[in-house]
Amino acid sequence: MMMASEKNQINVMIVNDSPYMIELIRDMLSLQSNMKVIETARDGCEALRKIRHVNPDVILLDLEMPNMDGLTFIENVMKEKVVNIIVVSNYSKSGTKMILDSLELGAVDFVAIPQDDPDLLKNLRDTLVAKVEAVSRSNPSILVPKAISRLRPKIQKNPSSETRAKKVVVIGASTGAPRIITNILREIPPDIPAGFLIVQHMSKEFITSFAERLDDVSNIRVRQAKENDMVEEGLALLAPGDMHMEVSQDGMVRLNQSPKRFGVRPAVNVTMVSASEAFGANTVGVLLSGMGQDGAFGMKMIKKRHGATMAQDESSSVVFGMAKAANELHAVDKLVDAGSLATEITKVVGRDV
Repeated sequence: MMMASEKNQINVMIVNDSPYMIELIRDMLSLQSNMKVIETARDGCEALRKIRHVNPDVILLDLEMPNMDGLTFIENVMKEKVVNIIVVSNYSKSGTKMILDSLELGAVDFVAIPQDDPDLLKNLRDTLVAKVEAVSRSNPSILVPKAISRLRPKIQKNPSSETRAKKVVVIGASTGAPRIITNILREIPPDIPAGFLIVQHMSKEFITSFAERLDDVSNIRVRQAKENDMVEEGLALLAPGDMHMEVSQDGMVRLNQSPKRFGVRPAVNVTMVSASEAFGANTVGVLLSGMGQDGAFGMKMIKKRHGATMAQDESSSVVFGMAKAANELHAVDKLVDAGSLATEITKVVGRDV
């Protein structure tokens, strides 16, 4: 097997208190000619000491460890050296909050290890390799947490024909985007005259907790979408895990498990295309950080129906993949820095068609 040049080699550090998991992950990555495990550590304290002397492109981090857990490690390491961190951890219902906390603190992505998965090795290897490849050359400094401003109270409305949205904002997102979505919804004004549909590539075990967290921090209401939900002003609906989210002509949500698109479900394309059919020129498409091409066709359809489109620019994206694909299709009106997306969305929604 031809070895990768030193320039193209992806250097990985594994931080995990399980010798078995360290060796398992090391063996998986050793099959990749362009990946090399350059250091390991059994807990956060040891990792902090060692990282001062190595320069990994990616850290694969467990969360539950003795002496210093993964969350504390992320907080501390970001003060010294900003690095790409992928959380690799067993998950349970109680553990979803920890993983979402890790993304809030600056981790780029996570790989959850199901506790009773007979295909553990193959599923873990394929997912891990893809994510290490995707984030290895990204700029993690864009995820360093910033001060959170005081939130304004949400405007509570009951669903009715008066709150049915006349405009819809469809946000498509994947790797590196949960924090960006959080920041956008923190800054969107509570009286914005539009409904939001959000498609985040995330396993179904975490979507409910993610929606609850977004609802806690945002100025508008946020919840996981249900069949027959109405697209309402001041409400963001998050696509459930493993379910495509479509919009009917009367502005109602329809959920289904039709085949995956570009290997994913929910697919951004499905939501964007159906939203553009229902809302026409009153549709705003937004693509955030993420690998792959999902969303490019959906953005093209929004433009075709005279809606507005924007995408997160390369300099502020962890992975400039989905947005890049849409831009290359000439489906993006404007590339926008992550910190300006909420302002740009608010401005575009306020325009008359």
